[in-house]
Amino acid sequence: MKSKNPSVHIVNYEASFNNGILTKFSERMKAHLGMLGVPATISDKPDTKADINHHVNYLPYKHNPKYKGVDTLMVTHFLGVQSKLEALREGLKTAHGVCMSSQMKDELVNSGMPEDTLSIILPAHDVIPRRHQVVCILTNVYPDGCKREEMFTALFKTLDPNKWAFRIMGSGWHDILVPLVAEGLQVDYFANFDKDIHKQILDSSDYCLYFGQDEGSMAILDAAQAGLKTISTPQGFHLDIGLDYEFNTQEELEDIFRGLNHNPVERWGWEPYVKAHLTLWEKLCSKK
Repeated sequence: MKSKNPSVHIVNYEASFNNGILTKFSERMKAHLGMLGVPATISDKPDTKADINHHVNYLPYKHNPKYKGVDTLMVTHFLGVQSKLEALREGLKTAHGVCMSSQMKDELVNSGMPEDTLSIILPAHDVIPRRHQVVCILTNVYPDGCKREEMFTALFKTLDPNKWAFRIMGSGWHDILVPLVAEGLQVDYFANFDKDIHKQILDSSDYCLYFGQDEGSMAILDAAQAGLKTISTPQGFHLDIGLDYEFNTQEELEDIFRGLNHNPVERWGWEPYVKAHLTLWEKLCSKK
């Protein structure tokens, strides 16, 4: 390796004819390499002066015997096509393949390609902010607390208000909601039933939540018909409908919402994607 940070050239083979997904990957990588202090360039041809030539993607790659640096290949969408597999097999004789999934690597190894010529780096996204998940609650509440609405107050205190929004229709909620709104609750509240608004709520929500244990809620029936996910108590005709998420206790309810809030690709941004490539490149350069 010539320097602390290797110079990287990204070979974007579609640069001369298209502004597609390969161009996006190439440009995002260049930008984030720059943020990390790594010199990077892009063109549709390899650069023999760079320490690393990263080819996006593998299919047009041809080995240059005069090049003394490291070639890596973005491996994607071979789809089991024999001609593509053979092109990749030839490419891996002189370059290192970067697969986008463990399944892809496993399939390539099972087809006879050397495992030590392949690595896995999961793809990246643009970290677009997630929209709020919208939960509707469609019930009146009463002074005797029979609808167990106190569970909502306790639930809200466990939620990130920037990730959830609520639409509530039903009388009796005003005094419950006022202090929660002061704490950041995002809610559209309708104290009186309105058929058209009721339909709009069902059309624009993700989940319907009901706390009561009184044989069943018509709101859950309406939500199931509208295609919403239902979160409620397993009792009455709810058992005949079949709930998506069921609870009886506060702890069970909060566990449901923790699961719903999980973002499995939260850390799949461009910075970790590029850092993973840097780690791989440094390893490969050290072997030169």
